[in-house]
Amino acid sequence: MYSAALPSQLVRYESTTTTTMTPTTVPPPTAPTTTTTTVPPAAPVDQVSARATAVATVTPATSTVAPVVATDGEHGQATWYAAAPAGMCASPTLPFGTVLTVTNVANGASTTCTVDDREGAGYPRVVDMSPSGFAQLADPSQGVVDVTISW
Repeated sequence: MYSAALPSQLVRYESTTTTTMTPTTVPPPTAPTTTTTTVPPAAPVDQVSARATAVATVTPATSTVAPVVATDGEHGQATWYAAAPAGMCASPTLPFGTVLTVTNVANGASTTCTVDDREGAGYPRVVDMSPSGFAQLADPSQGVVDVTISW
């Protein structure tokens, strides 16, 4: 007998039935059944050739795949500052130690530098380089060039 005493104004429930558990056995697996499929009769020759013609004239659908765009890159402007050591650069957002490849959009020249400082001007300036690094991209007298950076 199961009995539960409940607090407050809830009613008491008593069960007078007892439950016994008996083990069950799993029936043995049955043999697989086979089914027979009826194939319709062949179509007349003129229908078969019409179908073949229709299939021959269908052209497969073509899909245009979008070019892969680097998610670890950015387009903007590069500048230089005299206090930067050779091979180093400043970024407004990238973590220190990130190695950048900086490519001049106008002439294709590129160089690498390591982020070790913060660039404070913000977008569109994406990197502030050492004088020697900037000189690999363009004449430092330009001061600012359009670049693509990747990391």
